[in-house]
Amino acid sequence: MLELISKRQGYADKMVLAIGNNRSRIVAYLSVFIAFVTVFDVIPMLPGFYGGIWDSWIFLFAPIIGVLLGPLYGLVTVGFGSLLGHMLRYRDPYELIFMLGAVVGTVCAAFIFQRRWKPVLIIYAIFLGGYFLYPVTWMLPLIGIWDILLAFGLLLLFSLMINRNWWPSDHWTNIWLLLFFAAIIGLEADILFRVFVLIPGQTYWFFYTLTPDALYWMWLTAGIITPTKVAIGTVFTITVGYSLLRLLPRTEIPLIEDFGTLRPTPPSADVVENK
Repeated sequence: MLELISKRQGYADKMVLAIGNNRSRIVAYLSVFIAFVTVFDVIPMLPGFYGGIWDSWIFLFAPIIGVLLGPLYGLVTVGFGSLLGHMLRYRDPYELIFMLGAVVGTVCAAFIFQRRWKPVLIIYAIFLGGYFLYPVTWMLPLIGIWDILLAFGLLLLFSLMINRNWWPSDHWTNIWLLLFFAAIIGLEADILFRVFVLIPGQTYWFFYTLTPDALYWMWLTAGIITPTKVAIGTVFTITVGYSLLRLLPRTEIPLIEDFGTLRPTPPSADVVENK
């Protein structure tokens, strides 16, 4: 697995953290982040704040991990960390499917921070299209997914800002904006994946034996607690992520104009040494 990851240099080169292509260094870095994800996936929510999509605190850190590690390493880190966390604090077997939403959200946050909006737009289009094409959703109130629709609108705005170059000239203002978009769009992509699995994936009756009427009442209350958690996660990502990026050497933080089409780079000296 790690050998395959190290060969995907186009993704690794666009990370904020300068891990490089040395396999030992990759294992060390990813092990630390996987342990971090595992710990916060095991810690349960506070009493009274348990409802909604997430039942642990991993949602606070998933966008930051995507920003720091990029889409590929972020996928591996959150995927393995969530799996270990669910094994240590077992919920139910169905959660092993729904937890993949955290992986989707991390990858989307990483893409957005790199200004690569097209893969994220494809993900949103597939899941939203599947949602609205499923007949049961026609009777559900839109208020249940208002936050997802808002995130989709922000994604379209983000694509316009990229294409029209509507960005401030200040580097750190750009970083702040990228963290804002990455957090909201990434967290809502996590929610959208779980909604897609629940309704178009028909797990609402296959796993939980819910009726469309029960879904209707669930949807009426769904637009409160989960958006509140998204707001908390967004503030956390901007505050902590911005502080972390300020601590990193400026040379390790790609400038806005540095993000574009990924191009493979020649193997580094570390790769040659490992061979």
